Amino acid sequence: MKPEAIQIIRDEHLAISAVLYSLRYLVKDMRKGAAPNFPLLRAILDYIVSYPDRWHHPKEDKYLFAAVKKRTHDADGLIGRLEREHEMGYPMVEDLKRQLIAFQDGDPAAGEAFFDAAERYAELEWQHLRTEEEVFMPIAERVLSPEEWAGIAAAFRENDNPLFGIKPKDEAETLYRRILALAPAPIGFGKAD
Repeated sequence: MKPEAIQIIRDEHLAISAVLYSLRYLVKDMRKGAAPNFPLLRAILDYIVSYPDRWHHPKEDKYLFAAVKKRTHDADGLIGRLEREHEMGYPMVEDLKRQLIAFQDGDPAAGEAFFDAAERYAELEWQHLRTEEEVFMPIAERVLSPEEWAGIAAAFRENDNPLFGIKPKDEAETLYRRILALAPAPIGFGKAD
């Protein structure tokens, strides 16, 4: 039986992947001439900053990666790479936000720059999530005890940030629902014609 923490992390990865897919889908459509949906694009970037960069990745670093480091040095290089990728995410999203503002303000070169940066970010993040699940998690499963997994699960289930009174999962859920509300219905869904 897999530890509960693994399912929690995979569920979070699935939500992040869905948002990345939406970003990539929008970029693909805009490259084909679709009008930009700036409110949706802003909501996607807000979600990425709010949830993966502020809550998910720091918990992986502090609890999951730290626990594995205590048990084995076999994953030190991999953990170092994953931590560097976590650090790269925030500046990339800040750059995306600047490019989105320039794009919305009519800068002729900003649209293509935003599209390219969005695709690079999505690809980096998907590769990162895949590496965590396919390469890192089997190592963690092999070396961590049930007690360590229980502590990791508790950390990921925790909702409140006592310093700011913020409920990150509630904030992420609100942003996720906003993305869904702003997104156009996929073909075959929505109102019948």
